Amino acid sequence: MVDLIDFEKIQQARGLPSPTGLALNIMRMCRNDNVSLSDLARQIQTDPVLAGRLIKLANAGRAPSLRPIVAVTSEALLLVGLQSIRQVALSLSLIHSYNGGTCSGFDYNGFWSRSLTTACLAQALGKRVTIAPVAELFTCGLLAGIGQLGLAVIRPQPYSELLEQHRTSTRQELRQAERARFGCDQLDLSVMMLRDWQIPSLFVDAVRFHAEPDSSGNDEQGRQQRLARLLHLAVISVDVICADTIDEDTVPLPLLEQAALLDLSPELMLEVLQDAAQERADWITIQRPSGRISA
Repeated sequence: MVDLIDFEKIQQARGLPSPTGLALNIMRMCRNDNVSLSDLARQIQTDPVLAGRLIKLANAGRAPSLRPIVAVTSEALLLVGLQSIRQVALSLSLIHSYNGGTCSGFDYNGFWSRSLTTACLAQALGKRVTIAPVAELFTCGLLAGIGQLGLAVIRPQPYSELLEQHRTSTRQELRQAERARFGCDQLDLSVMMLRDWQIPSLFVDAVRFHAEPDSSGNDEQGRQQRLARLLHLAVISVDVICADTIDEDTVPLPLLEQAALLDLSPELMLEVLQDAAQERADWITIQRPSGRISA
């Protein structure tokens, strides 16, 4: 059976996952170059999870000689940047609004858990591979697979059936089945959704090719290709983060080979995995009181 997806019609019907409430207001404020940072800070302070996440990002971007940031202030927001604030607000709103649904075959919590782990890995890699601000790499990693959530939201029953049929399939085989059934796969839908949210094209292009970066045709030393490889490395590293221990004996050779393409030594890759595991644990601690995500 074929159940083609018409993105424009679904978009007009507001059927796709989208930000709401406070997050939507913050995203609108961030589009205004003349926004009052004090007004923006007051809005953010009403959401403890968003405030906590932005404080962590501000501290990650501050000079080591400066005092730690402990509150959402205009200065803290300047360190994070409006683009990053907008993307973080979007991400948290999606986690809050779509942590369950009617697609019975789709593991919502598992989806967000993997997405969060990918985000933490992208951020940890970004601290060692200079491509883009780490805050934007975090949200890029978090949203790289958002098209799969989109399929679960707009085609809950057919997608549940498809997931059941392909329970043991590879990710590539699942995407092929998605294209045959819906006329697009989860990567195609991710790209459409990110463009609709006005995510910068650099990140959208990286998401498009991150599953198979060798097929992009881009210059290996260009930002687009390096970002696609960074996302690819983050995705294939997720299972390692979930292991009980992370040491040199638990890092698979394929990860080290991909890391080498980004000029990362085995020692640096081990640091990335350990840092990402700690960041993931800290992030879940921030999220858990709100019930938005669990390990």
